[in-house]
Amino acid sequence: MKSSPFRNYAELASSPARVAALNIAAAGLAALAPEKLLRRALNRFSLAQGRLFVIGGGKAADVMAEALEHLVGPESIAAGLVICKSRSASPKKIEVREAGHPVPDHRGLKAMSEILAIKSVHNIGKDDLVICLLSGGASALMPCPAPGINLEDKQTMTRMLLSSGAGIAEVNGIRKHLSASKGGKLGAHFAPAAVISLIVSDVIGNDLGSIASGPTVPNTDSVDGAIALIKRYGLWEKVPAAIRRHLEGNRG
Repeated sequence: MKSSPFRNYAELASSPARVAALNIAAAGLAALAPEKLLRRALNRFSLAQGRLFVIGGGKAADVMAEALEHLVGPESIAAGLVICKSRSASPKKIEVREAGHPVPDHRGLKAMSEILAIKSVHNIGKDDLVICLLSGGASALMPCPAPGINLEDKQTMTRMLLSSGAGIAEVNGIRKHLSASKGGKLGAHFAPAAVISLIVSDVIGNDLGSIASGPTVPNTDSVDGAIALIKRYGLWEKVPAAIRRHLEGNRG
């Protein structure tokens, strides 16, 4: 192989079988390159309408942002901001912020406020288009606590859930009800502009409502279900009081 994505390729390629395995793995990674995935997805949409804005988050958000710029040209993007854990790409027009993962932090909170402000700053309307780039880790990287809940409450809740044994779909099902952006609320925020979500899944089964806690996907999980899950894992009496009040106050 002339080039390889593996830094220690020479060390690993010690036999014909290993060379074959490395070549197969490299081909798989090449097929999953963000630019290829985004090009395939964007072929399904028309980007001719209005101005184009880019938002999003996840551990691959900066790489996806750079790939998107290569495809549409940075000059085609009016403004954009994405949040990642550790920056490894440098898009020209789309701004990149780093934030905490798996526990959300103040950097993520500030970056999310900047993302939400893009709508008013640029007076985004029905003729504009918003592309939302999402990948694994976005739930933590894009914190936006619901009214009455603060970041510290979310941090405590996140630590409890991560150590409880709950599955990612269960964790994200609870997160949706504690957030002002998850469970479809981010997409709704940018209405009446059209919102296209380009998503790299890290969830088995690719449930769009679970990936990144579905910020642009309608929430089908009930508050009662979230409360039941918290109780199932023995956390109800331990979670911050503000979270209990919020959930109880929003029961259907």
